[in-house]
Amino acid sequence: QAEYTALRIGLEEALKMGAREVDVYMDSQLVINQMKGVFKIKNRDLWPIHDAIQQLAKQFKHIRYTHGPRELNKLADAAVNRARDE
Repeated sequence: QAEYTALRIGLEEALKMGAREVDVYMDSQLVINQMKGVFKIKNRDLWPIHDAIQQLAKQFKHIRYTHGPRELNKLADAAVNRARDE
């Protein structure tokens, strides 16, 4: 749920900034593939937030979803860990 919430908040902020096209890079291969429609969402608790993201996505001209391995995302991962510790 955390990855989906982060994606929703990120898209909301991009809309506030006036973005029309967005590149989403996440280390969650599952979320990326679910957003691309490659994988089904089996966890029913995720359906409402996925639906909310789909509605947000309609407000953009284009969104590209790209998986980036966690090993290549050390700065963001460290920031999340610091925030979680606080």
